Amino acid sequence: MSNQIIQQGKSEFDFSQFKVNTDYNIILHCVYDPFNHFDTEFAFLKDPSLDANTLVILWHAVEQGVFDSSWMNKLDAILESVSYKLVYLTGCSHNININSVFPHKFNLQFFPVFDIRSSQIWNTSSTGPMEIKLDKTHKFMYINAKHLDHRKYILGILFDNNLIAQGTVTYQCYGNSAEHGTHFGVSRAFTEAQLAEADRLYRLCDPHIPIKIDNSDFSGHFPRHHYMNSYVNIVGETGFVNVPHGFNTSFVTEKTFNAIANNQMFIVVGQAGSLDLLKSLGYKTFDSIIDESYDNIINNGDRLEALANEIVRFVSRPIEDIRADYIKVQDIIIHNRDLLFSQSLEKRLQKLIDSI
Repeated sequence: MSNQIIQQGKSEFDFSQFKVNTDYNIILHCVYDPFNHFDTEFAFLKDPSLDANTLVILWHAVEQGVFDSSWMNKLDAILESVSYKLVYLTGCSHNININSVFPHKFNLQFFPVFDIRSSQIWNTSSTGPMEIKLDKTHKFMYINAKHLDHRKYILGILFDNNLIAQGTVTYQCYGNSAEHGTHFGVSRAFTEAQLAEADRLYRLCDPHIPIKIDNSDFSGHFPRHHYMNSYVNIVGETGFVNVPHGFNTSFVTEKTFNAIANNQMFIVVGQAGSLDLLKSLGYKTFDSIIDESYDNIINNGDRLEALANEIVRFVSRPIEDIRADYIKVQDIIIHNRDLLFSQSLEKRLQKLIDSI
């Protein structure tokens, strides 16, 4: 039986146009903020008309840090007396260990969409998949619309090693300022020496910020030829800090998938497990030419140091050597690109429904 989805709330995706094969009447609710607005946002869950033929999907694709026992216990309490099925979808991590931190009874599953989002960006804004280009003008690109501390740290590393001119670099500080100093701290697994080094690197950046090529407010708007003319994308991901002894938050956004969409190698300056998340979705990484051991370092300060060292090592080499590495991994680049552009949100949603 083919049913349409009733969508509640705003999203970049229009699920209401999908038809899925199921006997369930499906309500897909785009979650906003269960921590502060639980009673109003989830009031519909107490509707007596929701029966055993109903599947409620609570979809919160991009949250980080909103899990809390107060609202999770409320949701468990509601579900004790209802007949419908419910699944809560998170984009936070594929290795869901949250029950060890906030015990809960409701069905919580990983549901990624950022690869699909990136595929849509590059299919609609340009010509979709591009052919491999072996001769590029820049070793790397490092583009940032908004300031974040780990992003500024890597920018400082590039200045400190005289690498800026060898890549395409932006640091626009779109919508915020980079003048407020570090958000890192000893409590977030940084040593005093690592914090001092961060301050030194930030001071190297300050005379040059903001760095702009255009006024793109996010990486998906950045002119595509810059991607195509750079061998490796140093990706300043949205999240970096892993909370010690907390729930897993390996969180990979369209920033990483934009590199895949544009035939690039990548080094991900993000949370531990970011590359592992990519592999769980079928994508391949570049451990044959890049030291990717950084992805396994939970300690935030140590991971940032390892990333900085590998970035410097990789992009300090002659561009001819980087080109040779690029040729070696063409099969990985093509595999990743073709997998990305084959993704379908409708198929992924159908697979989820089939598993319930």
